[in-house]
Amino acid sequence: MDWDAFETAWHDSGCRALAGIAAAHPDQPLYAAAFHLCYLDGTEILPPALATNTDTAVHQRYGYSTRFVPPEWRWPVLESASEQLRPWYRRLSDQYLAPAADDGQRDAAMAALEAAHDAALARVCRAITATARRGAIHDALPPSFVAVVLDGEREDEQADLIRASVAAPVLATVPDLVSYLRELDEG
Repeated sequence: MDWDAFETAWHDSGCRALAGIAAAHPDQPLYAAAFHLCYLDGTEILPPALATNTDTAVHQRYGYSTRFVPPEWRWPVLESASEQLRPWYRRLSDQYLAPAADDGQRDAAMAALEAAHDAALARVCRAITATARRGAIHDALPPSFVAVVLDGEREDEQADLIRASVAAPVLATVPDLVSYLRELDEG
């Protein structure tokens, strides 16, 4: 797998989708984008959802804030971004999972694919954040915009996914995310 090309495809697709939302809703500045709903089983991996949100859409639900809960965001799935990556995910499934002949090989293949995919998404998040903070996605994005992996289905790994996808100097500029990460660490 050409992971550099995969990451470039995600970066470009994600940036186009975010630019479209920002242009269509200039009165609602986006504060974050997040990958979530990662799906991998023994036969296939599917594109995760890319979500984005605006401060005006954050609310309290059952005693918690939806600020870092992508399924509760204003745009929980940017279909255009994910759909463009489907061919890449078919190739990943074919390359990593199809050759597995038994459960042991399948488990090893899933672990290798998950690790490689997580690392790639983390690099994509860092690249999207850098592009946004340079003003190269849309001028309506604030300087504190951040892209992050927020896959709530992977509770035990959530803090590590955040740290991998947001560089420490960038994380320091997003106090709400720092607080959320602290809650995860303490919980």
